Amino acid sequence: MLPHLARQALVLVVCLSLGMHWALLQGIAWTGMLISFAAEGTVIEAVEKTFNGQNACALCQKVKQGQASDDEQPQQNGQAVKKIDAVLVQTSKLVAPAAGMMFFVHVHEEQVRRSEEPEMPPPRRGLA
Repeated sequence: MLPHLARQALVLVVCLSLGMHWALLQGIAWTGMLISFAAEGTVIEAVEKTFNGQNACALCQKVKQGQASDDEQPQQNGQAVKKIDAVLVQTSKLVAPAAGMMFFVHVHEEQVRRSEEPEMPPPRRGLA
């Protein structure tokens, strides 16, 4: 149970450090705007109003301000902030082993012939 919780906490910390909380809030804002605009008109008009940038709701403006403050914060403090790479994968190259001579044992197979012929007609068991 503890490793599962630790893994979830690590994923949460990485998501927060990458700024994914702003993306989540923006998605929530767009969903609310789309629903409210669709109630007033057609769905196509609602999509246009939601994503044209001219009809931003209060949550959209807060997200924009929050993203801007996150971008400015390291410059105000004078600290160098390193972004965490989303993919930390080390590539490995597999090298085939050196080719060598392989020797196999010769197997002699002989076919076995039966001297008995099958019964004619085939036996019918269980019908007697």
